[in-house]
Amino acid sequence: MHELGVLLQAVKTASSAAQKNNITRVKHMTLEVGEDSTFVPVFFEKLWPVAIENFPVMHGAKLKIETAPGEKLLIKDIGY
Repeated sequence: MHELGVLLQAVKTASSAAQKNNITRVKHMTLEVGEDSTFVPVFFEKLWPVAIENFPVMHGAKLKIETAPGEKLLIKDIGY
């Protein structure tokens, strides 16, 4: 299940960006997942609590997932 590794990297990126900008709490993160990618969106949702547990700035943050054409996966938005 490669979703956990990818999700952990996305959480690290969001957490790092928040800390660099003196933001104490992330409200949400939106991932855009390509319909033709090898990622299963429901796995991201199920793994979200595990992925954020060691990142205090992310505690309480919600994960939003949007699908799009193609194979891409990107962090579309981080809500502070």
